[in-house]
Amino acid sequence: MEVLSPFIAEGLRKGERCFCVQRPEIFQRLEYDLRFIGVDVDSARKIGALEFHSADDVYLPSGRFEPSVVIDMLLRSIEGSLKRGFSGFRSAGDLSWAVDGRDECSQLLGYEALVEECFPGKPATGMCQYPIESFSPEILKSILSLHRQRIVEPGNACSHASLSISANHCITEIIADKFIVNPKYYYVVEQWGRGDVLGWGTAPDFNAASLQAENLVRQLSTRTYAN
Repeated sequence: MEVLSPFIAEGLRKGERCFCVQRPEIFQRLEYDLRFIGVDVDSARKIGALEFHSADDVYLPSGRFEPSVVIDMLLRSIEGSLKRGFSGFRSAGDLSWAVDGRDECSQLLGYEALVEECFPGKPATGMCQYPIESFSPEILKSILSLHRQRIVEPGNACSHASLSISANHCITEIIADKFIVNPKYYYVVEQWGRGDVLGWGTAPDFNAASLQAENLVRQLSTRTYAN
């Protein structure tokens, strides 16, 4: 909820159509969070800016998961959002259904590859949610490799949270303490797939850490091409 609620609230603030595929108990918590920060949830749902859908309706309309069918629906939704006057399309989908008594994990890899192929360049932002403890390490590694960014929310006992960004064969991890008012942000740049540390540093806030890491990745890429 620390990630989902502000993600949806930001989309509503920008005038986007927010398309949420979650479990019923998550909808209740999300609605509470949005109301708590002042979002008029009833109005947003009435005009179609905030939509709640079940996994069965979106991912399994025919009783089985067909990635191309879901992608076609999402592409139509993006186009339809603009025609209805929204500034863009924002989706948040819980993929835990793939391991809840089903064997759809291998299908997810094809689906995520289609998302990565179809979404760039369109007025759309998508967030895929995976419960780490439910998927095998092999499947998770493949899924993560298909995403440009990932946020890992550890257990309650851990005081840190991290966000990773993939670009130019590098992966940047930005880490901050969750319980300090003004924490330092640490960033580490590694070579994707090998784990070789290429650089690191600290910054006073997330934007500065992201920019410094991006500059480092750009310098490393330029140096590689030059060599």
